[in-house]
Amino acid sequence: MKDALLHTPEGVRDIYYMELWRKEQVERHIEGQMRQYGFSKITTPMFEYFDIFHKERGTLPSRDMYKFVDRDGETLVLRPDITPQIARCVAKYFRQEELPLRLCYCGSVFRNYSVYQGKLKESTQIGAELINGAGAAEDAEMVALMIDCLKVSGLTKFQVEIGQADFFRALAEEAGMSEEESEELRTLIESKNIFGVEQIMSQKELSPELKQIFLKLSEQFGGIETVQHMKTITRNERAIAALERLEQVHKALVSYVKEPYVTYDL
Repeated sequence: MKDALLHTPEGVRDIYYMELWRKEQVERHIEGQMRQYGFSKITTPMFEYFDIFHKERGTLPSRDMYKFVDRDGETLVLRPDITPQIARCVAKYFRQEELPLRLCYCGSVFRNYSVYQGKLKESTQIGAELINGAGAAEDAEMVALMIDCLKVSGLTKFQVEIGQADFFRALAEEAGMSEEESEELRTLIESKNIFGVEQIMSQKELSPELKQIFLKLSEQFGGIETVQHMKTITRNERAIAALERLEQVHKALVSYVKEPYVTYDL
């Protein structure tokens, strides 16, 4: 029993000496970069009400959370993600704020992964949230910030992939797909399962042009010319608007001199 108490539970570990020093250095460099972009640090509790992280709110399944009940009978969880906490803080403290809010954070998150997944159950999450800014300029600012944070962390060779979810949604809507069909098709395209895509296409009465777009979608990644090419082969106004948004982001990224680090993936 004494020997067992010398070990940590599965999925967590001690960090010390040089590894800890390097980890803290990276955190300081990233936080410093965020401050240069005008972001203010915010800290949030280690645990929250379960409803803050409910699956419908866009986080992970309930089985992957560490849940417990307090003495008042409330179900609480160790935070699996910090972003929903930022949303709660904004709703509580900044509800009337109209100007863009720039908040950043760094802290431990806890996810009860299966031991077979080989992932740590406690990890450090560092990030930034820009609220009340919904334009292409704000999109570009966040991408530029991410690139600079990766660079100050010590990385030199990397690519940031940018997409536009509304582009695919517009095409799926034009094809008359249900939410389930749309999700299945998106998964097949992401995994480059062309045979699966063809099977779904065969079940729909689609124009030859739309069919061809779906079949070629898994190949649509690269520079801004990928986005510009796609604009020439679709007439869907909503899809075109999504592509034009990417062009606006690209234009802003050029001014940030961040273009070499960016790939567009449709």
